Parts: sequence; C-alpha cells; structure tokens
Amino acid sequence: MLNNSPCAVAIIAAREAPDTLKRTIQAAQAASTGMDTVIDVLVNGNPALAQEIAAWVAAASDMRPNVRVWSIARGDKAHAWNEYVHRIWARGRTAFFLDGYAHPRPDAFSLLAASLAQAPETLGATGVPSSGRNAARSKANMLVRGGFQGNMHAIAASAMETLHTVGFRLPLGLYRTDSLIGALLKFGLDPSVNKWNNSRIAVSPDATWDIPGKTTLTLDNLVGQFKRRLRQAQGDIENRAVKDHLSVRKAPITSMPRTARQLALDWLAAHPADARRLYMESPLRLYAARKLREPQDWTAAELPPELLVTTAGAGTIAGR
Repeated sequence: MLNNSPCAVAIIAAREAPDTLKRTIQAAQAASTGMDTVIDVLVNGNPALAQEIAAWVAAASDMRPNVRVWSIARGDKAHAWNEYVHRIWARGRTAFFLDGYAHPRPDAFSLLAASLAQAPETLGATGVPSSGRNAARSKANMLVRGGFQGNMHAIAASAMETLHTVGFRLPLGLYRTDSLIGALLKFGLDPSVNKWNNSRIAVSPDATWDIPGKTTLTLDNLVGQFKRRLRQAQGDIENRAVKDHLSVRKAPITSMPRTARQLALDWLAAHPADARRLYMESPLRLYAARKLREPQDWTAAELPPELLVTTAGAGTIAGR
C-alpha cells in the first residue's frame, strides 16, 4: 500500500488445480511487495488440496509476505467469506479478495490501494477484467456505470470492521456473492438510512488480473461453462431477492436469511407474478427454482476453519 498501511489478502479456493492455486499465491506475493501484508489461503470443501498447499508453503524457504493456509470443511464460497470476516481476518487491515484462479498483476494491489486512498469516503475498490471475450466491454461499462468484480477487489478496513462488528454474514449457498457485497458497500452498509451511491466503490481502471487457461476450448472448460450457466440462473433469482431486501424494503443487512435457499424461496412466495416472468425469460431459472426447493445440509458449516500452516509473524486471528 502506498502509505504502507497494514493490509490482508484472502484467496478463496475450492476446486482449483494445485499448480493454479500455487501461482495465485505467488502472484499475490509479488503484488504485495513492500506492503505490510498477511496472505490467507482459504480452501473450502477440498481437504486434499488444502493439505497439498499447506505442505508446499511449509517447504518453501522464501514464503514472504506471511502466508497462512486454512482448511474449511464445508465447500461454499459464501461460507468461506463469512469465516474469513469473523474468524480469520486480521482486524484493522484493508482486505484484498482473490479467487483461487485469479493471478493479480504485480501492481494490482497498490493500484486498488491508491483508489481507496484518493477517495476516503469509498468503502471498496475493484479491479477490471483483462481477459475473456467480454473483458473490454465489461471494463468500459464499469468505468461509466460502476461495478464490482468478484475475482479481485478490496474492502476498506473500516467497512470490514463494520461487517465484523454487526455480525453480517452472506446467506449460505449464495452464488452471486460479489453482487451482494457490492450492493452492501454502495448502500454504505445500511440501506435503512443510506441511498445507493456508486461512488462508494472505486473502479481502478488499470488494476487487473490474469486467468490462465480460461479461454482455451477444452472439455473441462465447456462442462464448467454449462454448470456456470445453471448457477447463473439461480443467481438471477438471488439478485431479485436481494434487491427486494435492500432497495425495496430497506431492511437491515443483518436480517437476511441464513441461507440463499430461504432468501430466494421467501421472494418467490411473495412475488409469484415476477417469478413467472423470470421463468418465461429463461427456463433455466425455473429449473434453478426447483433445485432451490431441495434442502441442503449445512452441518459442516458449524465446524471452525483449521489452520494448517502459518509462516512466522503472520499476525493475529480475529475473534480468537
């Protein structure tokens, strides 16, 4: 960070190939050069990957800045984010979030930090995509209308402290995690008193990342794309439910249901006509709604994250 303020990096991973995640950690280290940083790697629902990464970190002789590897029993990005905010985040630090396959460019974190510093009232900063068929269009749209990229963004220490203190948690099973987090920040973390304001998230036009292999036409990528389309259909329903909760009812952020399933089902029951219009626009949404009615077992979400390895001086654990 330009003023060397303390910061933290959360890398959230689940199904990445070990080499991909290792390169993400290395890229995060490079982007943290000269910064007072602790890097937390949160592997959710994949103990074998967590153990392999932990062994790699333990064997490395140049693992700087400080790195901690955590194994989270229940596989779910929203749950991993909750665990980070309430159990893992080293309090007082601005937090940079990365997906496990997103390799930040060397100047990415300093650019995000500069965007936050230039406008102290902002609560978050986001990078812009640089790869993919729609990257240029997405970047141009974000620079005009604002946005929030889940692959790489930052949340100011003050906003992290509020989220931690009030006890906010993302609904478990939520697909559109970045959409909800972005909405919370734009509402100043309290829609009951604040209006939506895009300027609460700074878009950093040169802060970006790389996703190696994502544009290659392979069977695995095709299958992954199909699964994403199904999850996106669920995300469309989630977005309508979130909009109703925050924009229409102006409800407190802490009053959201524990699970995305309940969030979506509550909205579907209260707005059947709107739901039918969604289904007519895309039959995949009807399929997603039916899948959402199936109960899920969240017992494993009660288990605390397990710290597998930490390098020297990696800071304190929030809430411990």
